[in-house]
Amino acid sequence: MCVGIEVGCEEFSVWLIFEKEFQMIDKKLKQINFPHFSKVKNMKLKKIAIAASASCFVLLGYAQQAKQGESVNSQEVEQLSKDLQALLTFTNTPPASLNKFIGAPGTTFGTPSAYGASRGQGFVGVSGIYDFDGKGMVDGNGRVDGSVAAGVGFGDPVKAVGVELMGSLTSVNPRDGTFGDSGQIGVKVHRLLDAASGLSIAVASTDVARWGTAKLSLRSTYVAMTGNLPIKLIGNYPVSATLGAGNGNYRPFSAVQTGQDKVGAFASIGTQLTERTSLSLSHLAGRTNLGVGITPFDAPISVMVGLTDIDGRSAAGRQLNVNVGYAFKF
Repeated sequence: MCVGIEVGCEEFSVWLIFEKEFQMIDKKLKQINFPHFSKVKNMKLKKIAIAASASCFVLLGYAQQAKQGESVNSQEVEQLSKDLQALLTFTNTPPASLNKFIGAPGTTFGTPSAYGASRGQGFVGVSGIYDFDGKGMVDGNGRVDGSVAAGVGFGDPVKAVGVELMGSLTSVNPRDGTFGDSGQIGVKVHRLLDAASGLSIAVASTDVARWGTAKLSLRSTYVAMTGNLPIKLIGNYPVSATLGAGNGNYRPFSAVQTGQDKVGAFASIGTQLTERTSLSLSHLAGRTNLGVGITPFDAPISVMVGLTDIDGRSAAGRQLNVNVGYAFKF
């Protein structure tokens, strides 16, 4: 299966974290008559709401000072009133598109992450590979192959655990007529440990059930931990990191060469470059991978374009991966 197929789901789960943090803010906003913000799911608008509520409280403070006979800077009050009026005018007529969930670019490529779908969340994705080196590691016949996947979530990773079920078709080569002849079903159990840092842990098996040529490969199980590091780089965006270990597809390069099934470690690091782009670097099974994430539309659609084995050290050779994921609520 192509790497990065869960990118849409990953960012969707991170969005769930932000929603939890803003629940208390929503309650406060309702108390001071900001009805639209109880429906808006856009983080930028949430920040505008915070600014508006803060302006209200400052104005109330000035009013209290004046009532008690204390001196008040009239120019500051006038400017603050204008700013607040502009915010209120904007929030009273929010564009319909701002009530839609707008995905963030993925910051993980080439390795799994500890994020996953939870109750009421789902995703679909398509992924394609082009084998630059022609080493026959893609499909045994040519240099092009792909996969499709879909998943749904259950449970609550904040209060207990989230469970993600994902099915994928690993045989979708349009040239050999074997669409759907090979595939697998996986399960991931994940738990959010800290909302502030996005720290999450997960245990997963990618192929609890499988059919076709997927049965010929070793079974794969992994544990992973993902979170934001206490540093920020370009554009003040947080740096996300993943550490994990697993067997099967995640075994060390030496075990791949000898055909043994051993436990190997993997790691990735990534960050957003802009609101709609990201960059990630990872290492897994002897392959060093580089990916660029993009969110081209005002919709929860994430695109990840990456190159695996950038230094050409693994037996699989260099491969170009293009992954498109769409996340949704139901």
